[in-house]
Amino acid sequence: MNSAWNWIGLVAWFIVFVFLIFIVQNIRHRHIKMIIMSKRTFSLSTMLLDLLLVAIFLGGLSFMSYQSFFRHGDVTDHKMVAVKYATTPLVLQTNGANGYFVTVEQGKGRMPIQTYTYWTEGNMYQVKSIHASIATGNEPISIGAKVYRMPNKLIKKADQDYRQAFVATARATYKPNFWNGLGMRVGKNAIDYTMIRVPSSTFVSKKVSGTD
Repeated sequence: MNSAWNWIGLVAWFIVFVFLIFIVQNIRHRHIKMIIMSKRTFSLSTMLLDLLLVAIFLGGLSFMSYQSFFRHGDVTDHKMVAVKYATTPLVLQTNGANGYFVTVEQGKGRMPIQTYTYWTEGNMYQVKSIHASIATGNEPISIGAKVYRMPNKLIKKADQDYRQAFVATARATYKPNFWNGLGMRVGKNAIDYTMIRVPSSTFVSKKVSGTD
């Protein structure tokens, strides 16, 4: 089972926290012994050993924190992630005489994030522009989607089958291996990216933020 690999990370975190308890007790014991045996409250050798133990702990904590929380997936790293691509036709929406496949709502602030809303058969979805893009016109793959290695053959076939009106998704999950297990990531989602393909910009409806 994929989840069994994640026990590697659980055991590693357990070791880190056990080591923390050990160094706290060890430092306390050595300092008490130093006071009783030599009647001193400071020793250079004791302090250096304290610093060494703390440095080892901080190194282990930093390493495990990076593996568990800060290491990100890359669709080009086939040893670490498995990527699946899929396409689904869009459903045309109407607003009076106008038809559209996707609405774009502009966010607020200095670096606004757009929200894209699109429809497939029986479903409505919303995605943020940091994880999505819109492809229009003759270029079937947006610049953003190219980073996620959208397959040209798959996109061109969808362009023909769905008349340039579809959504393409890239979903990457962490593979079962030691390093992903160490970060407790096996089987978890690494990347989700959505490309919304429409024939032209006339099929994109712009929505003012805060309005229906």
